[in-house]
Amino acid sequence: MQNDLNDGQKSVSIEFKNVSKHYGQTLVLKPFSLTMQPGCRTVLLGPSGCGKTTLLRMIAGLETPDEGSEIWIGGKNVTDVPAEKRQIGFMFQAYALFPNMTVAENVAYGLTVRGAPESEIKQTVAKMLELVNLEAFAERPVQALSGGQRQRVALARALAIRPRVLLLDEPLTALDALLRHKVREELAVILRRLGITAVIVTHDQDEAMVLGDRIVVMQGGVIHQADTPQNVWDNPATDFVAGFVGNSNKLKGKLENGVLEIDGGRIAFDALSPTSRDRLQGLTSADVRAFVRPEAAKVELRGPARAGELRVPVIVRDFHFMGSFVSVSVELKSHMKLVKVHMAEVPEGISAGAEADMVIPGENLMVFEDERKDEARR
Repeated sequence: MQNDLNDGQKSVSIEFKNVSKHYGQTLVLKPFSLTMQPGCRTVLLGPSGCGKTTLLRMIAGLETPDEGSEIWIGGKNVTDVPAEKRQIGFMFQAYALFPNMTVAENVAYGLTVRGAPESEIKQTVAKMLELVNLEAFAERPVQALSGGQRQRVALARALAIRPRVLLLDEPLTALDALLRHKVREELAVILRRLGITAVIVTHDQDEAMVLGDRIVVMQGGVIHQADTPQNVWDNPATDFVAGFVGNSNKLKGKLENGVLEIDGGRIAFDALSPTSRDRLQGLTSADVRAFVRPEAAKVELRGPARAGELRVPVIVRDFHFMGSFVSVSVELKSHMKLVKVHMAEVPEGISAGAEADMVIPGENLMVFEDERKDEARR
């Protein structure tokens, strides 16, 4: 929704057309095409080194894509347009505030170097500080602020130049865990209120879910999925997404004639979710990789499998009370690997060292064909 804080400025789209990036002989972003819609909050999510910050810097004009790549902003090809002419707001991971300036002077900086009239600077600074609830701190030195307040000053400064696009590189990393939870909610509300096209880099899945209208999951320079948070969670496009999003447990096994044998347990192919059945459709024999999120399984005493469930033999190793749930560490008997199960409470008779079953309803298994045949790549 467009907001008067943008003075009626129209949100813009960002389009990548056959974009790739090499550093010397090293390919860090494999060729891809992607569209980010006007006013959309897009989160680039992935582990360190996956290429997400490189992608962000290419939008800003701070990195040059490979020859033949095209980047379009607002319907115009900006591939060769220098950074200072792209009208991009960039909020850096470390905020990069000027320690010798007041809050107001920091927010005004971008407008000052552009030679904006004093009256415009004063009005814009007041509006930005109101937006981030820092009106009372205008004359304070930034060194006197808390981490969360500095984060909001950096956001106000990035927005003061009225950018067409706002880029945020790990915007909450510098905050402690408790403050990060609070500030990410505030940031989500501000971005929603502004209606500005925003691209946010993070490795934190919770931040991605809160801040993003769409999530682009990346790994090894490859975009695995670009979708809504719910679809990324419910319908992972690849086994990497299934394992990465939700910190899923990874299991392995084999499909043979309509039955899956997974880490010592068995389940009928027909008991899987429609999505998993579709992925394996037409296969009579295949190695598989199966994923289950910790909260989608439970631990029970050893027993026969009920219809529609997979029972994997495990040894219970440890318990951790986490407030709203108990995290149970169990070891797969098939290959001595630790996995996690989250339950509201631990059943009677389940103790450290006990032999038990990790019980997984078939619809909670995310199953993919394992095309990696040599063990070193698994």
